[in-house]
Amino acid sequence: MRLLPCLAALILAASSCTFAWAEEITFVGKTYSPNHMEVLSPHATPEELKVFDAMAKEVKQKRGEDAEPPVKPFTGRMKVTKMMADIGHKVDLDQRLLEYAFPPEDLLSERRKVSQAEIRSLEASAESVRADVTSKRKKLEEARLRHSRGSASDQEVSDMTKDLELAKLKERMLDENLRFEKEMAKGELDLAKAKFGAKTTQHHIPGVSWITTPVAGYVLWANPEVKPGIILSKKTKLFVVGSMDPILIRALVHEIQLSKLRVGDKAKVVFDTLPEKSFEASIIRIPMTANQTDVQLPSHFEVELSLPNPDLFLKEGMRGQVTVQIPDGPR
Repeated sequence: MRLLPCLAALILAASSCTFAWAEEITFVGKTYSPNHMEVLSPHATPEELKVFDAMAKEVKQKRGEDAEPPVKPFTGRMKVTKMMADIGHKVDLDQRLLEYAFPPEDLLSERRKVSQAEIRSLEASAESVRADVTSKRKKLEEARLRHSRGSASDQEVSDMTKDLELAKLKERMLDENLRFEKEMAKGELDLAKAKFGAKTTQHHIPGVSWITTPVAGYVLWANPEVKPGIILSKKTKLFVVGSMDPILIRALVHEIQLSKLRVGDKAKVVFDTLPEKSFEASIIRIPMTANQTDVQLPSHFEVELSLPNPDLFLKEGMRGQVTVQIPDGPR
């Protein structure tokens, strides 16, 4: 009787495993960088401009409320002055890839945006209105005192009261405009810092700025049409940067073969350009969903394998045949 619990446990364990016969599974994949990142110019896309216009319209409608205006995306021109990296160069995080400057007329426009001249003008007007409110309030108090003594008419007190209310209304409107302009100026300054660097202030905008890399790795691609002297006025793909060691392999695997694979399985890879040499890789990701959902066709799943590449001999986009040896026994 004591053997029954043990026997039941063994049967349960056996039923939870998939028994596999030794066989080779082969499929084709291509190499790619695990940190493949595109580096683009700072220009706004048409979609981003539409979003900005919608947000700005909404803020304008809510101007009397606590609504923060959006930062206008960059739509100007930039002149490439120096290429600072090329294909194959190793780069660190935030390393400069390209130097650019703004045409003089565009730079002048940017400086006007952050100069805050409008804010200073509004502040002067607000200060003048506040002084006027103080003066009218004092005169109204004097008129009310005279009215109590019988030396000021009801009409005089009424007129002074209206004048004071109008001045206070003007003060509130100016304060609201001033708050709105300060928020806009802050947004313009933040945008200028993103374009010209952290040292940008309302009094100084550097004439030169840089495109930097968002990740450490290697320059995998550089736009051949982007050269010193060219002026960019729309969103442009400049570089592709990514790490290369280890390099990954992406492969579409048939659903029947997928059920036999496990994360951690070792594989041999032979590339079309290097038929005499094999590389060792290991499966690091098996997805739970297929790449297509057509019920009339069998499904394929995108499996990822990791492949050491210390000498950077393997490049992104190389096609190779992957062979996985499935052992006997439960999986």
